[in-house]
Amino acid sequence: MRRSVFGQKAAGALLALGLALLLLGPGTGWGETLEVIQPNQSLYPDPDFAGAPVGAVPAGSRVQVIRQAGDWYKVDYQGIQGWIHRQAFPAPKAQSGFNLPGVLFGAPAKETTSDEVALAGKGFTPEVESGYRQKHPELNFAGVDQVESFKVNPGKLDAFIKEGGLNP
Repeated sequence: MRRSVFGQKAAGALLALGLALLLLGPGTGWGETLEVIQPNQSLYPDPDFAGAPVGAVPAGSRVQVIRQAGDWYKVDYQGIQGWIHRQAFPAPKAQSGFNLPGVLFGAPAKETTSDEVALAGKGFTPEVESGYRQKHPELNFAGVDQVESFKVNPGKLDAFIKEGGLNP
């Protein structure tokens, strides 16, 4: 009995597609809506805090995800597109069940941003901050949030970096 070449190619393509879907697994998808949980968030023109914000996004706002690059999401908020850091959103829920990529290749390596490395060197990571806030609800973090919300003129920042001979 002779098999058709088309049937073999179609079966192979379907098998490859199924395997790719299993390996990629679920993640933040295009068009997904996320809710901002952190106050004083801004949209940036590039996935970098150094740029001048293009708009504010208050806590409780819902944004439409366009794409993701590292720890940044390109989103649409009320017709304005820009980049917002992942820390503006709740941590993704742990997946339950069978994890084929984890079984085949081991646990994925977590990428660390330069901001996280600098803070960790000082012993202050986002997880430490969150734990501290939970252990000390009586403290007023409004001052910290206010300082974190200060914006720096990108031109002045560049001049400061050049004048100080710093490597950005």
